[in-house]
Amino acid sequence: MTAGKAGWTVFCSETAGEVLHVSLPKPVEDRLVDFLCELAWQAGAAVDLGLPPPGRPLDAVGVAYTVTVDDVDASIEYLVLRDIKEFQITGITWAG
Repeated sequence: MTAGKAGWTVFCSETAGEVLHVSLPKPVEDRLVDFLCELAWQAGAAVDLGLPPPGRPLDAVGVAYTVTVDDVDASIEYLVLRDIKEFQITGITWAG
């Protein structure tokens, strides 16, 4: 028997992962990785408390969101998968 996980995780789609690790300059990649870690920790805690995650909802049911990381001019689209405590990153756009 395995224990359930306690915290939230972030999973990047293949497309988002490729943008993150191949297309971006290293300082931007590092900042976005830090942001995604913060998302798992802080936004996960907010969702557990019944609060909305950061960003703007893209649907009426509160599953799809977009958030801007202003200091690197990037936008991240993600899904909130409450049942498995995961933020699934579906898209990353960098304006640089």
